[in-house]
Amino acid sequence: MKRSTLFHLCMVILFIACSKSEPKSYEYWNNLVSEKYEEINALVQSVPCTDIEAFEIIKRNGYYPVHFSVRKQFDRLQVELEQLQQERNIASSREGMLSDIGPRIPNHPLRKVCDSGKAKLIYVKDLSMEEIDSELPVRYKEIKAFYKDVRCTDASQWTGHYIFSDCKMEAIAVHKTDRHEEMLERIDIYNLMKMRKAASENLNCNKTSSNSVFSIKPVECRDEKPVVIEK
Repeated sequence: MKRSTLFHLCMVILFIACSKSEPKSYEYWNNLVSEKYEEINALVQSVPCTDIEAFEIIKRNGYYPVHFSVRKQFDRLQVELEQLQQERNIASSREGMLSDIGPRIPNHPLRKVCDSGKAKLIYVKDLSMEEIDSELPVRYKEIKAFYKDVRCTDASQWTGHYIFSDCKMEAIAVHKTDRHEEMLERIDIYNLMKMRKAASENLNCNKTSSNSVFSIKPVECRDEKPVVIEK
C-alpha cells in the first residue's frame, strides 16, 4: 500500500472515530425525550378504560393513569426517559443554556375517570367555575383543619407556606414530615382554583404580592400550635 494511501486511510479512520465520540446536542436529546414521552402516553392510553379503579395514578415525570397490566412496561420506559433527560441536562449545561421559566404552582390531578373508553385525569383547568366555587370553601376548611390534632413542640419541624385569599395571602403552617406532600398538594390545588376564580372575575392583583405564594417562612410554637412568622 502506498504511503499516501495509508495516510488518507488513517485520516478517514480518525475522522470517523472523532465523529462517533462527538457529544450530541441538546436538540438531539430533547427530540428523543419528546419521543419517549409520546411512547409512554401511547402505552398508557393503549388499555381501554371500563373500570377506573383498575388504574392507579402514578407520579413519575408527570402524572399518569396506569393500568396494572402495563405497569412493568411503564416503569421500564420511565427509566429510559430519565436516562435521556440526564443526557439532555448534560448537553444543556455544556451549551450554556439557561432556563427562563419562573416558579410555577405544580399542577396535581383531582381525580381519575373513564372518558370515551380512555383513562383520564381531571385537573383544575378542567373544572367549570360552578365546580370551583363549590369546592373552594370545602378545600379551605380541609386545609385549615389538616393539622388540628398535631401538636407543635419543635418549630424546626414546620415551615410556613401561603394560600391566596382574594388578592391577599394567608399563611399556613406545614409539617416537614407528617403528610407533608399531601398538604402541599392541597395547597397547590387550592391556589390554582383561586387563580382560576380571580381570572374569571378579572381581579387585578399585585403580582409582587402574589409571588409570596412561593415563599417559605419560619414557624414558631405557641401553646403547642404552629404559627408562621411573617416578618
